[in-house]
Amino acid sequence: MKYTLIILLFASLYSYVKCSNANPLIKLDLTSNSLNTVLFGNETYAPYGAMSGIASINVPAYSNGNDTYISNQSNYLYGVYTGMKWQCVEYARRWLLIRKGCMFGRVHAALDIWTEISIVQQVVGGKCFTLKKEPNGSKNRPTNESLLIYTFGTDMPYGHVSVIVDVLPNSIRVAEQNYDANYWLGNYSREIPYVLLNGNYYINDSYPIYGWISVEDNNQTYPLNQSTIDKIIRQNISFPDFVCSKGALHYCFSLYYYLLFICFTFGLSSMILQPNHA
Repeated sequence: MKYTLIILLFASLYSYVKCSNANPLIKLDLTSNSLNTVLFGNETYAPYGAMSGIASINVPAYSNGNDTYISNQSNYLYGVYTGMKWQCVEYARRWLLIRKGCMFGRVHAALDIWTEISIVQQVVGGKCFTLKKEPNGSKNRPTNESLLIYTFGTDMPYGHVSVIVDVLPNSIRVAEQNYDANYWLGNYSREIPYVLLNGNYYINDSYPIYGWISVEDNNQTYPLNQSTIDKIIRQNISFPDFVCSKGALHYCFSLYYYLLFICFTFGLSSMILQPNHA
C-alpha cells in the first residue's frame, strides 16, 4: 500500500509538470481579466540589429536589443527616410513603403500617429489617401494591413505601433519592432485575441490600445516593384512633401505667390528689355 501511494504521488507530479509545459508559447495575463491572453511567438533573444522575422512576404523586422535603447541612427530604404533604427515607427513606415508604396509624416512618438496623422502619400506620384480610424471597441472587426496604435501605458511612455498582418476568427497577428527583442517563430511577431462584446470588437492586449488605422486606397496602392524603385532612386526622393495634408488654403497661397512671382518677373523683364529713347 505504501509503495502504491508513492507511485501515485510521482505519477501526479509528472502529469502536473508535463501539463504545465504542454504549450510554452501561451502566456496568460490575468492582471485584469481572463481575456488578456497574448500568444507570443518566441522567447529567444535577438541581439541589436539581428533580423527577428519577416512579414508580408518581404518586410523584415530588426531587433532593437531592448525597448529602452535609442540608436539615434536614421534608416533609409532606396534613399527614402523610414525612421530611427529599429523603432516601431520605423517598421510601420517601412512596411507601408514596401507593401503600399506610401508613407506617413513625421511624429514625435508612436501614439501621435492616432492623433496627428490623417493621410498617407505615395512616394512616387504624390497621390494621397485618407486614413480610416477605428477605436478599440469599434463595431467593425479589425482589418488586415491596418496599423494598430497603442497609447501610453506602464513602461510604454511613447505608445507603440504594430501592423496587423492577419485576421483570424478570434485573434489578430501583428508584425512589429521594439515590442520585445525576440526572434519570431513564423511570419508574425505576436498573436493577440479580440472579442465581440455587445456588438463591439475589442482587441485585448496587456497595454491600452487607441485602435486600428487602415488606408482607404480603393485598391489603388501596390507593393513596390523594380520600376517604382528605379523611379525613387532616379528622382532622388528622400521623403514625401505631404503637400496634400496642408489643405486648400495652402494651395491658394501657393498659387497666389506663384502668379505674383510670374507677374513680377515678367514686369521686370519688360523694363529691362524696353528700348531707351532718350
